[in-house]
Amino acid sequence: MQYTNLLDAIRAQGGDTGWPGRKHRRLQDSPLNRTLRRLEQGELIRRHRELEFPYHATYELSAAAMELLAAMAPLATWAETHTDLVDRARQRRHAEDGTNR
Repeated sequence: MQYTNLLDAIRAQGGDTGWPGRKHRRLQDSPLNRTLRRLEQGELIRRHRELEFPYHATYELSAAAMELLAAMAPLATWAETHTDLVDRARQRRHAEDGTNR
């Protein structure tokens, strides 16, 4: 996916982050650039830069990243299925944090 298409796709996801109390902020170029560089250094994505005009970079997931996504999918499905359990645990943690201060 080209960088601008990737940025647009992330921005198009909307305002609901799925995390309580977290408001969506418009993703800026700089954090995405840093994240992509770290993912590239960690060999989770590959960056291909066109050598001819118009210059653009294309990013793709590495085989290791595809394997990681496949391994994490059941965990994400479990969390979506058990949101009530996750919410109760989060509420208990926040209650404990408030009393331990």
